[in-house]
Amino acid sequence: MALSAVQVLTGLATGAATAVGNEAGRAVGDLVRARLVTSGDGRAALDGLSADPADPSAVAGLQEAIREALAADPEFRTRMAVALAGPPPDAPPAHAVSPQYTGSIIIGGGSKVRNSQISLGPLTITNTRAARVSLTGIAALLVALLSLGLYRGVQLLTGDDSHHSAAGPSSGRKSPAGTPSRPASGTSDATSDADASAVRDAVKVRQILPDAASLPQGWAVASGSPTTQQCRSRVGISKDGQSHPICETGSVLDLQSEYEPGPGADYNKVNVEVLAYPSAAAAAEGFLGVEAENADSNDAKQVTQATLPAYGDESSAVTMTGTVPGSGSRVSQGLSVVRCGSILVRVVVSDDDGSTAGLDALNAFTRTVTARAQQALHDTTPTTAVEL
Repeated sequence: MALSAVQVLTGLATGAATAVGNEAGRAVGDLVRARLVTSGDGRAALDGLSADPADPSAVAGLQEAIREALAADPEFRTRMAVALAGPPPDAPPAHAVSPQYTGSIIIGGGSKVRNSQISLGPLTITNTRAARVSLTGIAALLVALLSLGLYRGVQLLTGDDSHHSAAGPSSGRKSPAGTPSRPASGTSDATSDADASAVRDAVKVRQILPDAASLPQGWAVASGSPTTQQCRSRVGISKDGQSHPICETGSVLDLQSEYEPGPGADYNKVNVEVLAYPSAAAAAEGFLGVEAENADSNDAKQVTQATLPAYGDESSAVTMTGTVPGSGSRVSQGLSVVRCGSILVRVVVSDDDGSTAGLDALNAFTRTVTARAQQALHDTTPTTAVEL
């Protein structure tokens, strides 16, 4: 529902609203503005979209503000559903009483079946069994075509979020910063990218990984990167012992790239992984698996929750310190995972010298790759650069 509202407001802001949706669009826009201006965050989200309707961060900020308002205000949610549905259709005209013909069937004005003939304007058809069957089939086909046209018209107006609302973790709002995001109890709101088409083109998935032109000065893409991995039978085990397949079927595109920090960085390397799933539901299960991988701890390492802003549809981050088996040397990492619709992004910042890996780099890369994933999902070439 939040996604549909954002699409309507973006269309109004850019002048892309269709004549079909103008009336409903104005009603949705007025309703959203009246609700969001009551808070500072809401006003900021509206101002951001007004300043640049094409800015992905402005669009994402407005959707988050609408999602939070929907979750906190049941009356607003009900009014939004009514506004998105649009005005009710006009009442059909009263049926006129048709003249009666003995031994005939009236088909329409000036057309009828009389005794052994069917008259349709200038066309006359002999009233046989075969002719009646043919006319019945034509009538059924016309009804089916009219029904399909009406359904597609409703999809155009509303955005049709319904098929994502039951996708489990793919529906819901972000949780507070520093904790894994989860759907709020009782909500069924569609998320920012769940309605976008799954990205299955390896070239487009590769573009989500930052290239040399997207890195800060002095940084470089490591030799041999990016790489395509065979993601098969990879499973994450959560703390409650549940298994969550990350790429159980082998149909997941898994691309990874390593980056070498510039001078003065207090960490050794940054790894970015992009997992493209065939659906948002499969990505939601994969998110749980990667999150479990990141949080996996044992006697040799200690994992703690990290505080980062909430990104995408679901996100979490942790820090890890441990001892490398055999060498005894200390290593530390910052790890994050974000789901945007059908895409997961995972960022790992590593320091092999034992000091704490910087969360600034983890946050910067997580923010950047999330934005690039959202651009790819909306069929836009990713251009967001890393800013440290």
